[in-house]
Amino acid sequence: MQNRWARVGVVVAVLVAVNFGARIVLRIASGASEDAELRTGIVTLAAMGVVIAVASFLTARRYLPAITSGDLFFDVVVTSLLVTLVGPFVSGGTPFVDGPGQWLIQILVCVGVLLVGAALGAFLAIALGLDPKSRAWGAYANQVKLPANAKRPGKARTKPVKR
Repeated sequence: MQNRWARVGVVVAVLVAVNFGARIVLRIASGASEDAELRTGIVTLAAMGVVIAVASFLTARRYLPAITSGDLFFDVVVTSLLVTLVGPFVSGGTPFVDGPGQWLIQILVCVGVLLVGAALGAFLAIALGLDPKSRAWGAYANQVKLPANAKRPGKARTKPVKR
């Protein structure tokens, strides 16, 4: 159990480090234009999405969906709160400088990007058959293989119609 929470903490730390790193770069380059800030924000969100997708893929390969979704939910919520509440202090501002409406939009965008990344990673693991449930079904299917000449359920054998 300790390793599981350590892994979750590492994912949160990497996601927050990506965001805080971008904020520090923007603070150092204080003369940056709004276009540069927008580009940096989009690249940061994309990088965070990729990080959570990789973490989701690796988690889905090892744990059942209920555990995977719980871990990723924790990752998404804690990261979003840290990025939107503590992040502005890193870049020299405050979270609610533009009002609570702007903060709500920021947290919703962050949650949305992280959820999409997490879903893509987990669905990729499932689609490739690498999750525990798919592997169990594959092992079961190999165990109960039908002989080649046996009648398969659901497949009706019909004779061709002569015309």
